[in-house]
Amino acid sequence: MKYVIIGTAGHVDHGKSAIIKALTGTETDRLKEEQMRGISIDLGFASLSLGDKLKAGIVDVPGHERFLKNMLAGTGGIDLAMLVIAADEGIMPQTKEHLAMLQLYGIRQGIIVINKIDKVDGEWLELVEEEIREYMKDTFLQAAAICRVSAITGEGFAGLKASLAELAEKIPARDSTAPFRLWIDRVFTVKGHGAVVTGSVLSGQAGVGDSLLLYPAETVVRIRGLESHGEKADNIIAGQRAAINLTGIEQEQLSRGMMLSASTRGEISCLWDVAADWRQEVENGLRVRLHLGTGEFLGRIYSFKGTDNRYMRLILEQPLAAGAGDRGIIRLYSPQHLLGGVTLIAPGCNTRRLTAARTALAAAVACSDEAASLYYRLAESRQLLTKEEIKRQSGYLPDRAVNQAIERLTAAEKIRKLDKSYIATVVLERLSHTVTGILQDYHRREPDRNGLSKEIVRQKMSLGEKNFDTLLACWLETGVVVIDGGQLALKNHAERHGGWQQEVVAKAAVAFENIGLINIDPELLAQKIGLPPDKIKVAHGELVRAGVLIKLGDMFVYSKTIQNIVQLIHTYFQEKETLTVAELRDILNTSRKIAVPIMEYLDMNKYTIREGDIRRPSRKIMDFSE
Repeated sequence: MKYVIIGTAGHVDHGKSAIIKALTGTETDRLKEEQMRGISIDLGFASLSLGDKLKAGIVDVPGHERFLKNMLAGTGGIDLAMLVIAADEGIMPQTKEHLAMLQLYGIRQGIIVINKIDKVDGEWLELVEEEIREYMKDTFLQAAAICRVSAITGEGFAGLKASLAELAEKIPARDSTAPFRLWIDRVFTVKGHGAVVTGSVLSGQAGVGDSLLLYPAETVVRIRGLESHGEKADNIIAGQRAAINLTGIEQEQLSRGMMLSASTRGEISCLWDVAADWRQEVENGLRVRLHLGTGEFLGRIYSFKGTDNRYMRLILEQPLAAGAGDRGIIRLYSPQHLLGGVTLIAPGCNTRRLTAARTALAAAVACSDEAASLYYRLAESRQLLTKEEIKRQSGYLPDRAVNQAIERLTAAEKIRKLDKSYIATVVLERLSHTVTGILQDYHRREPDRNGLSKEIVRQKMSLGEKNFDTLLACWLETGVVVIDGGQLALKNHAERHGGWQQEVVAKAAVAFENIGLINIDPELLAQKIGLPPDKIKVAHGELVRAGVLIKLGDMFVYSKTIQNIVQLIHTYFQEKETLTVAELRDILNTSRKIAVPIMEYLDMNKYTIREGDIRRPSRKIMDFSE
């Protein structure tokens, strides 16, 4: 079964609801006030069978300008429009405004219905149809079928139904393999069941028991029960009208304009960059109303520095959850007249300038180039993205489309896979150049030091730990940098510095062979190995980092001296079971001030096990051999 959504449009009192009732037998004016006044105020819904394998959900919208907000709530998710024009009045103000909004929403298929033909003669009807054809030039309805009907007499409805079926057959079916999405257009409670929402399934499918994400609250809800086109169902699929009984949420927490979504999709932000199609000039900072999905969102529209108003930044007063490529209508905040339409590009970046990557992204979104859209989102980011993160940024594309785009871009070497994440090749090259520059600058300023702390490099690059570690693994593998003890350096510097370091270590080994338990500070080091004053502190630090000198409290002791001390303790424990600080002091013939940090060293390195004021031997000290 194929499902489509039909939406009505047209001036107030031109007979939209009457036409739906004649087609389906359903009275869409459900509110008492609507029935009393004879005009639609809120959205109405009906179901229409167009054949054995084709069913339509119809969204009836109000025509009065005072209820334009409600009209827009029902128009965003339709597949084809049914523009209704009364034969006795012809094209009227709301006819024009509704048509403009359909055009800006991106609706591309529709039928024109001339109603109330029982009120005019044939000659007048010809004139009205001629006027309609003339007005529809350069719109998506310029070649649309025109059906003449009378909701009073029933004339013409067989032809209207046939035309709807013929057009609906040609429209591509919505993708039921894509991630699930539904904009909520009605909320109510059923006694004994709880909260129920209705809407048109824009993509994907869902079943009883499934969990969905409610935006913008980002609350996880579960489907308790389903109805579609007035019948209980186990599953709902793209193109259907659906009523969903939800658990995990109360009615008071739900409202029109919210969205039910697959949990892995959709982005939420108060800042969105948009491609705009304006009907008039707009001022920078203008307060506006965005109509997208079934919701109305207040905000302001801003120009980018140094550009025209083709691309703009929309800053909303509440978060909007949507996907790349979603289309909306912009109206002035007050008076509420139509300004134009927008297509969402992506959540706004922390800049008022339009980057080249964002401009390219906008062009890719506009022409529905999935691979290019994916690439430019990666190209403008300094972060690595997992496949799940890429899918979230890809709007509501099916997984297969995202996977294929990633494969094509990887094969073309436009993106790289590092571990389980992806990065644009140009971004990787830019970050590699940055880390090289940081290290070059450091080596130039500190030529005698072996390198710069890994953590300092990460902070200078403003990268998260996980991303930096993944990038570092790539740089180490490709030889961009080398690492030694947490210090990063360029390969050529490390090679030069390594020779100098080895020379210092060799000199120290000779100078300190029998030095004993004394403090080897920079001054003593200078005396022993004969380095110039400007290099002695660096040399001392390198010997500590290399483990040649070991810090014990305020002292720096030669590592071989420490080994000799450990050997003495090993021998001591061959005959004794415990050791105190006083006994260690006597063994080493030193002071308590020196014995205490040595004992702490033995504890820290698991040579001894502390029990109060005494130490016992560990397995490590008992097995020790020089």
